[in-house]
Amino acid sequence: MAAGLTVNTALTDVLSANAAMLNSGLTVSGLLCARGKLSPGGIALWDCARGEAWVPTTWQAYCGTVGRLSSGLRKLGLGAGERVGIMAANCREWDFFQFAVLAAGGVAVGLDPLAPKPYTSAIAQRCKFAGLVVGNSSLLEKVDPSARATVRFVISIDSDEAAGAISMDSILRQQTTPDAEWNRAEPDAPATVVFSSGTTGEPKGIEYTHRQMCLAAATILAAFSDVREDSRLTCWLPLSNLFQRMINLSAIGCGAQTFYVSDPREVMSFVKTTAPHVFVGVPRFYEKLYAGMQLVLAKQPAWQQRLVDWALRIGERRAQELRANGRARVGSRLAFSLADWIVLSRLRAALGPNLRFMISGSAPMPLWLLERFHAMGLLVLEAYGVSENIIPIAVNRPDAFRFGTVGRAVPGSEVRLADDGELLVRGPGVFSGYLGELGAVASIDSEGYLASGDFASIDSDGFITLIGRKSEISKTSTGRRIAPSRIEGFLQQVPNVEYAVVFAARRAQPVALMVLTEAAWQAQAADSFANLRRQTEQVTGGLPPYERPAGLVVTAQLLTIAGGDLTVNLKIRRHAVEARHAVVLGELQSRLEVAEGRPFAAWAADRQFFLCSV
Repeated sequence: MAAGLTVNTALTDVLSANAAMLNSGLTVSGLLCARGKLSPGGIALWDCARGEAWVPTTWQAYCGTVGRLSSGLRKLGLGAGERVGIMAANCREWDFFQFAVLAAGGVAVGLDPLAPKPYTSAIAQRCKFAGLVVGNSSLLEKVDPSARATVRFVISIDSDEAAGAISMDSILRQQTTPDAEWNRAEPDAPATVVFSSGTTGEPKGIEYTHRQMCLAAATILAAFSDVREDSRLTCWLPLSNLFQRMINLSAIGCGAQTFYVSDPREVMSFVKTTAPHVFVGVPRFYEKLYAGMQLVLAKQPAWQQRLVDWALRIGERRAQELRANGRARVGSRLAFSLADWIVLSRLRAALGPNLRFMISGSAPMPLWLLERFHAMGLLVLEAYGVSENIIPIAVNRPDAFRFGTVGRAVPGSEVRLADDGELLVRGPGVFSGYLGELGAVASIDSEGYLASGDFASIDSDGFITLIGRKSEISKTSTGRRIAPSRIEGFLQQVPNVEYAVVFAARRAQPVALMVLTEAAWQAQAADSFANLRRQTEQVTGGLPPYERPAGLVVTAQLLTIAGGDLTVNLKIRRHAVEARHAVVLGELQSRLEVAEGRPFAAWAADRQFFLCSV
């Protein structure tokens, strides 16, 4: 089954709809040049890293700074195709250097300043960096000396020239104007190397060209036409992540303003000031946002809680009608207007006054949470892609969305299902191979289709539903196929659950690890966890019996990147978590099999949970 338009025709139409993209020469730095000529005096960037006030940068100044840095990098000896690692918190200087490296003919590689040292050093070894750009010299400790063997220069964004680093300011002082030909990028030259999340193994490097990055940005803008020149966007996800960089590149394409937030944990404290028109995040953020709303509500008087419940019920009725029929009935619209005026508009105000919709990517979002936000009048649209294809595969759009799916295939992407139900995709965004690995790519077939690694279904309207990662679909000892992420989405409804991780392989029935906040841990312990068991039974009641967890391991030990539980993109490394808790999971399994002297099957049918706290 296939969906999507003919590749060449679709992408030509996408590019033609955007003047800056059309004049970019299909290079990333060329896109910035085109925007600088179209909107020289317009505001491009806002940054408050230097103090309390937000400092603006015009498109003309943006281009000028990038041109000077590009010229400076070539004087430092950066050659065509050589790689430069950029490791710093989010700031406009991050993008200055990214575009300068690309304009000089180099390849920009994002490094997460919070990633574990072994991870950063492994990337450095694989990329053989010619140079490093760091927020400050102390970050050099993240890279082993052996991995710095090829590094010829280090640049510090701060005025910090320790450890032989050159400060950004000194480069700009020496290079007062750009060279005449500061932009030497070529469309089919490599532009960046990104690394897969590594949920089931070591991350792999994936190289993309300027042309592919520009086509990806053009596709994003075509899908979300509400993002335009008067839009404000928040850059808060780490710029080491390609997801955020592509959003920033899309902002250049349409001339939108970008606000940089250096610490992702502070994004909500800035959101009323940045006032985004479109907010881009990951499911973990939206889960925390909703949990925060619930926490605030729980502290309000009972009458206010009842008022919010009333408003949400009205919002749910209207949202259901919108999703089913495209519009709500007159009575629902009138009731919603009242509920919105009294309550719901105040809930939405937490995300600023301009918000049109939100976008979620990187991992599946629980259906119940999408519906809950929609009841508030907050539309969250899921998009889908894989590391090995830089162009999004499918997106839900404001005028064409279906909750529980990742939307329809984007123009230029051809999708179909393999015989076993795995989603296959073909298009100009598909990678050509992993960095340092020679030979054919095993995941691409003879027709050029990339195996996504996800089981999926495609309905008659072209909407794609993801069933689960092929590598994570587990088979129980009774022969049932289980998608752990589906069950985890239900468990996340339990208040104050930081993470829920489900294990099913080789077990008669799934079990789960639930990580609670410290406060919730203390409260549950005082109640002998009876409340947690009751809440878990409630949220999983709608699942088929064979998918309901028979036992829980409850802990307050957070899952961390440093501990190997999470990837740098905050995806769960399920096998690592299972290995870390192997002893207590084994104890849980033993008790389940002989619970209260009865056979496991009969015990599980009674819906009794055994809880093991650690």
